[in-house]
Amino acid sequence: MNKITIKTTGLLMLIAIGFSTKAQTIFFNNGATVFAATGAVVQVNGGFQNDGATASLTNDGTITVANSGTPGTVFLTNGSTMQGNGQYFVEQDWSNSATFTAGTSTVTLNGNLQQNITTTNATVTTFNNLVLTGTGVAANKKKTLQGVNANIGASGILTINDRELETLTNTMFVLNPSTAAITNSTTVGSEGYVSSSVGGRLSRVTNTASAYLYPTGSSVVTTRYRPVVITPASTAANTYTARLGNNDATTDGFNTAALDTTMCTVNNLFYHEINRAAGTDNANIDIFYNQTADGGWDGMAQWNTPTATLWNNMGTVTATAGVPLNDVLKVNWADFTNSPYALARIKPNTPTFACNDVCANSTGVIYTATGSSGTYTWTVPGGSTITSGQGTSSINVDFGSISGPITVSAASALGCASNLASCSVTVNSVPTAAFDTASTGFTMNFTDLSTAPVNSWLWDFGDGGTSTSQNPSHTFGSNGPQNVCLTASNNGCSDQICYTVFIDGNDFIYIPNVFTPDGDNINDLFFITSGGLKEYKLEIYDRWGLKVFSSENAGEKWDGRTTAGVICTDGTYYFILKAISVTTKDYSTTGYIQLIRKG
Repeated sequence: MNKITIKTTGLLMLIAIGFSTKAQTIFFNNGATVFAATGAVVQVNGGFQNDGATASLTNDGTITVANSGTPGTVFLTNGSTMQGNGQYFVEQDWSNSATFTAGTSTVTLNGNLQQNITTTNATVTTFNNLVLTGTGVAANKKKTLQGVNANIGASGILTINDRELETLTNTMFVLNPSTAAITNSTTVGSEGYVSSSVGGRLSRVTNTASAYLYPTGSSVVTTRYRPVVITPASTAANTYTARLGNNDATTDGFNTAALDTTMCTVNNLFYHEINRAAGTDNANIDIFYNQTADGGWDGMAQWNTPTATLWNNMGTVTATAGVPLNDVLKVNWADFTNSPYALARIKPNTPTFACNDVCANSTGVIYTATGSSGTYTWTVPGGSTITSGQGTSSINVDFGSISGPITVSAASALGCASNLASCSVTVNSVPTAAFDTASTGFTMNFTDLSTAPVNSWLWDFGDGGTSTSQNPSHTFGSNGPQNVCLTASNNGCSDQICYTVFIDGNDFIYIPNVFTPDGDNINDLFFITSGGLKEYKLEIYDRWGLKVFSSENAGEKWDGRTTAGVICTDGTYYFILKAISVTTKDYSTTGYIQLIRKG
């Protein structure tokens, strides 16, 4: 058996020659035992292949497999072995189809072109430390698991730097439970991350209740670094996995338009697949995003759980602003049944408020919503106006005459509006109170002349007596003037009018001095209230002395027109009254009447 030993201070540089002339391989070991001692340096300016059951390489020094016109790939084939605690610098691919025992070694993939970790026979490499470096950009940043999984050993570190570890449909297993087992660059625009296609993922074992970083990202179409941090609930052994789906989840069968009723939207730029592959612990799930590029988010959703074929709100989360990444944290999550997770915008709680019926043309009516937060949007029936408070939880409304719904919704700072709350308000018409009187002695009959709609009446006769009849009669206990008031109401909307009436059990007379014949049924007629008269004659003249009205009937009323039916103008009119009671009392008098038209 051939044996090559490179001592501590030795330097072996193999250029264009080797133990074989295998194509594209500079150093070909087809059966020798090669040992690089601590401190030794082996420079292979081309590929290295360990081939055959007796081919063995032990490296406790430094071996650099570079590319100088020939790919600097490491091939382990045909039952060969490689072990040791040294360092390996590999400029091209790592192809392991034999036995690699990592010890405490470090493998650095430092090429400037895309590099693959691969195999020809499904052999999975377990690295101790794996370091990714290089200066390649775009696709040449990638260190790719090509057709095979890979492991980081129980004490190893995965150092990503600013490179992309592309697993495709494969899995990178980090078996070291230390939270420091993965490191990466977080410089904006130069982040290092693990990307995976559907079926691939980054897996980490855990044994502390501490934060474990999953530096997930992708360069598919739009390059994104959107990491996840998972914090198990205990120190028990668990395994959690994650990948970034760098596309609308709908593309992968998770319809972003299918939402439960508590959400406005879920993120359609990307989503995460997160799973608990082993163990039983709940965990905090913390998803990071770039608000400038991704928009703002205040919730988190899981696909298919508990309601199938839609995104389900995961409940209360903590949303925190940060630089350069914001995050949404769900504490103590238990259900890992389904793996897709997405950022969400959550509707505020539906506001609650109550409607009371109002009177037409009411002003300053206040409505207050409770049970929600954010910016409020109100609507009121046509003809009504919100005079203040739009945007807040309390508004003032001036009503017109139209009934209808009042609605309100609350919108979060991200513009997600709550479900609409509404109630119907009835705007009741306000009646116009009016009445007429007729008397016999101390008893007076009242006739309601109020405009509809009216559904209740309240009379106050001025002497302590009241009535709720529409057309009551009331007997007064003494002569003289009484202030009688009628309140006409329609579902709580009321109007009141008061007249002074004169009571004389024998005879009496009352002459008003003003009336307003404008057609509003209020004081439209001039008439002299009297009782117990045996003679009566009334004549009314305008200011030029022309007679405009005369009557010998004490119950006849003047409507403000001449005897020819011509409307009289506003002004002062002179009357002459002859009135003698049955007791021969003379009430005859003269005076003035003021005619005023309001309209």
